[in-house]
Formats: sequence, C-alpha cells, structure tokens
Amino acid sequence: MKNKIILASNSPRRRELLSQVGIEFDVVPSGAEEKITSSVPSDVVMELSFQKALDVLKKVSTVSDIRIENNSEKRKSQTNELVNSNLSQNNCDNFGENFGANDERIVVIGADTVVSYKQKILGKPKNIADARRMITALSGGEHEVYTGVTIMWLEDGALKYETFFDETIVLVYNMSEDEIEDYISTDEPYDKAGSYGIQGLFAAYVQGIKGDYNNVVGLPVAKVYHILKKYGFV
Repeated sequence: MKNKIILASNSPRRRELLSQVGIEFDVVPSGAEEKITSSVPSDVVMELSFQKALDVLKKVSTVSDIRIENNSEKRKSQTNELVNSNLSQNNCDNFGENFGANDERIVVIGADTVVSYKQKILGKPKNIADARRMITALSGGEHEVYTGVTIMWLEDGALKYETFFDETIVLVYNMSEDEIEDYISTDEPYDKAGSYGIQGLFAAYVQGIKGDYNNVVGLPVAKVYHILKKYGFV
C-alpha cells in the first residue's frame, strides 16, 4: 500500500524541514478551533498537534465510523468526541479525488510549537509592545521551546496515532534596550511564538541551546522521520 503523507500546517519552516530530510508530502492546513484543557506547555502542544492532525484527517477522509487505538486510556476518553464529530462529512471537497484511494494510506502530521518562560506560554505578539515585553523577559536568561507532534492514520477502520513532545532550552545573551528596539522594529517577531525566530536575525542573540535546534525552528524532524520509518511510512 502506498503512503500519502500530509503536513497539517502552512508553516514554511516545517515544510523546509520535512523536505530537507527527503520526505515527500502534501500540505493541507488545519483550521481546527484550539481547545486547551491544560496550562502545562508540554501537554498543550500535544493536545493542539492532535487536534490539528485530526481536523485534517477529517477533511481528507470519508470514513464514517472508526475505532480509536492507542495505549493511553486517558487520551482515548478525551478524544472520543473529537473523533466522532462529523467524520462522515468530507469538509475538503477539492481533495476528494486526490487522497484516500484504495491503494493509498493517508498519514497526517500535526504539530504545534510554543515558547515557555518560567512555565508560562508566550504566544505570538499582538503588537510591538507585546513583542517588547516578551523579548525583554527572554533577554539574559534561558527559556524552553516545546513542539508537540501527532502522526495519525487510519488502518482497517481504526484511528491510530502517536503523539509526543520535544523540549529545547534556549539561552539568550543580554540585549540592550537599543538592540531590543532594533529587533522588534523588524517584521521577524510578529508571526512567531515568543516574538523571535532562531533561524533569523535573532540568531545574533542566541548564546546556545540544549536540545534539538530544529525543534526550536518548529519541528523535531529527526524524531518525526524515525517514527514514520518505524511504521513503514517512509
């Protein structure tokens, strides 16, 4: 059976990382409404990655009734309602002829990344004042970046998935007020969690990291690759 891998994200950084390691994939962005039941960053990113993957699987699948197969009973009970909601409705008509052929298994990758400072999540900045607040907090210290990933597929009428998170600690040099103002005057901070991009101008202030650099960019791609490999998807 052929495998059709779908990335449930419009992030150019995630697309670049998957392409970099030779994974062939299509992009179907998720439009799922985010529902968070925890304030713990690692739990939040796993929840959101699951919701994104499931949303896209619903869009490209016409399966009306599925079973949930996963070792986590807690996760199973939490997702029953999500899984069984409108699964019979194909919400992405344009993909009806391209995905889910009889000889094709759809494998969806959902991901979500947050920046955490003292275990409080820093989202994308609302405005320049918000960006200034975040960068000032991160200056001269360390913080965590969490990415949650869900790899999800259907097999013999059952929903199967693997969800995990990766954590990277980022150390930032002390930044002067002028350096902070110069940085937040660029376009870079405003579409990124925590108000910075490690692969861009902010690299000048990154003293070091503990963990996977790609996780900070937006996807722990080596772990993703090896999970896909474990199940024979690549």
